[in-house]
Amino acid sequence: MKGLYIHIPFCIKKCKYCDFNSGAAPDGVKEEYINALIREMAEYKGAELDTVYIGGGTPTALNTELLAELLKSIKCSFTLSKDIEFTVEMNPKTADREKLAMMHKMGVNRLSIGVQSFCDTELEALGRVHSAQDAKEAIALAKEAGFENISIDLMSGIPKQTEESFLKTLNTAILQEPDHISCYSLILEEGTLLFDEVKSGKTALCDEDTERRLYDLAVDTLGKNGYKQYEISNFAKDGKASRHNIKYWTMEEYIGLGISAHSFLNGVRFSNTDDLKGYCQNDTKIRNKEPLTKEDMMSEFVFLGLRMICGISQTDFFKKFGEDIFEIFQKPLEKFIKTGFLLYENGRIRLSKKAVSVSNQIMCEFLL
Repeated sequence: MKGLYIHIPFCIKKCKYCDFNSGAAPDGVKEEYINALIREMAEYKGAELDTVYIGGGTPTALNTELLAELLKSIKCSFTLSKDIEFTVEMNPKTADREKLAMMHKMGVNRLSIGVQSFCDTELEALGRVHSAQDAKEAIALAKEAGFENISIDLMSGIPKQTEESFLKTLNTAILQEPDHISCYSLILEEGTLLFDEVKSGKTALCDEDTERRLYDLAVDTLGKNGYKQYEISNFAKDGKASRHNIKYWTMEEYIGLGISAHSFLNGVRFSNTDDLKGYCQNDTKIRNKEPLTKEDMMSEFVFLGLRMICGISQTDFFKKFGEDIFEIFQKPLEKFIKTGFLLYENGRIRLSKKAVSVSNQIMCEFLL
């Protein structure tokens, strides 16, 4: 079965670090966009799904009635599996009982709450609209509404962040007892307000050594508290790993709806227009259509699979491509296994602990 991703490009206020296609908008634009999404759904009507992920932006920036209309349209347009994983992203500031109750009743069974930090000074540095207390209350409201699969996003490398403040965030997160924690390193993107602040010297980011210590602190602290690391940046209690995200890393098929959304179907990657007005007016949406060659597929299988802590299976590679992975990628495999950056055990190849901080450089060498 396929996965479905829907992009909602609206939020209360754009964060300083965000370069996603998102921003504030009036209610009329939001309604127009949801109508365009429903039109696009018709192109894939009847597709069988076992994961749905509505992201953004902030999907819960939609009012309750409009979000309900979107959820109803998904249920009418697609065939959903009985064990569907149905995720909606939420900013803590948009949490309210009515909206949470509606989502739960409509079949949403997983929330991804963008917390980022439980320290208010760090949230201010990121330009977040919520406080640490708002985040705690949002998680509590979600549990009260009946959600039994709650994920929260945390961030390391935030301006003004220290090892002590990050440990406080980790420990506070653990006390809220979410089922899943994503812990991402802040990436400075050109064109964002934070980029300008750093470039002008108004704000400073931590150095690479500190960033590495923060990552190790997250792995150690979360691991000791029952959160098993299953991907470079993701940790979960037993049975709570994100099935939708695993689709991306294992090259399963998924449909992307909305502006800037990406799809992978029948060996072809393609993406929608990033023009909001054009999308709402039903102009041509598909762009960057890219059929993948066998070499492309083999490379992606490796560098996406290496993100997973379990790594990649030599047997699975052969079943998928009819080739021995050690023949196709002889040089990089020999190089990184010899230097200890990759480990080969029981027919699986995975990153070693010391390789995580240079994983992007390692993965680049698997491009054919």
